[in-house]
Amino acid sequence: MIKTHYTDYNSFTEAFAGFMQIVRNSGFQSGIQSSKETLTTALSGLWLDRDIFHYALTSIFCTSEEETKAFKTIYKRFWRIKTTHISDKRTHKNKKTVKKNDKSIAVMMGIGDTDMAEAKEEAKNTSGANLAETIKSTDFSKLSVMQNQMLDELSEKLLREMSLRLKRKKKKAIKGSVDIAHSIRKNIQKGGNIIDLVRKDRKKDKYRLVILLDVSGSMDKYSFYLLKFIWTLRSHFAQIEAFAFSTKLMRITDYLSDKNMAVSLSLISRNVTHWSSGTQIGRCLEDFNEQFAKRYLNGKTMTIILSDGLDTGEPEILEQAIKKIKMKSKRLIWLNPLKGMQGYEPIQRGMAAALPTVDTFHSAHNLNSLLELENILSNV
Repeated sequence: MIKTHYTDYNSFTEAFAGFMQIVRNSGFQSGIQSSKETLTTALSGLWLDRDIFHYALTSIFCTSEEETKAFKTIYKRFWRIKTTHISDKRTHKNKKTVKKNDKSIAVMMGIGDTDMAEAKEEAKNTSGANLAETIKSTDFSKLSVMQNQMLDELSEKLLREMSLRLKRKKKKAIKGSVDIAHSIRKNIQKGGNIIDLVRKDRKKDKYRLVILLDVSGSMDKYSFYLLKFIWTLRSHFAQIEAFAFSTKLMRITDYLSDKNMAVSLSLISRNVTHWSSGTQIGRCLEDFNEQFAKRYLNGKTMTIILSDGLDTGEPEILEQAIKKIKMKSKRLIWLNPLKGMQGYEPIQRGMAAALPTVDTFHSAHNLNSLLELENILSNV
């Protein structure tokens, strides 16, 4: 007997299989490829927003308005909050949106009632300030479900503040340094006492950020969080170009332009087909140089590579490619999640080949390490 609601299952994986069976029984095409796409969409975190999750699944299974309406009913019956019911929209016209309950999230992540209760108790006994500090310093690979939800809101707030601080520093710097010789000449007619200081003019340095994100299998624990970091940066910094790479390179800037993070992540998950595959950093950086470097790199470009450096290609290729990027950039920054691990040394072939060319080598394993980007950008 097929269970009709996701909370009837012990984990998200079981619930996912049950939903796919219901979809097939209802006459929708749901082969291996569509099942894989559905699972990828869910695991990307979109199920936390039911409307976006519904939109993403509809785009996978439906090809007509009739199918869309039928699928909507199936989706709502299976994934709805269990205390609600399916009814005409007019029933809810003047009612507040039903709040998502914690248990639904726990079930989908495969967390039992005991684990969820412990998480609630821990959150209750931790002050807001302490909880924020804990989230900022926790390795992305070790974040709990509740911490992951808070991370998005916290990171956007902190990056917005970072952006404003950097803009203020740039504005202040425009005043320039004092031109002593000019100041003396200007004030000589006033008896030689320097009253009016003349400052050297400085043009505002509008740099562009070019970010290359490693989405290979070895980066699975971090690439999703780093992608959300790039999306947040894109929201608060005017000039950003973003690329994803593993065995091949793809420009993802346009997919990050939506104001809703979930929509952007859905677009990327559907279009970046090489996610979680092998790693050929050198070849991908070669492709970047051939296809995009001339257009996006110049003396005002800050190039950031987010990667663990575990390249399976020849280190000589990576070495040459990274040198070309360095020559055309104002500064080359490599942020590596593994650098946050105790005892880590960059001795892997790929990392060792790239390191001598890199201007800044820093960690990228938690929010605190990513916020260090402010210090890096303000010192140029």
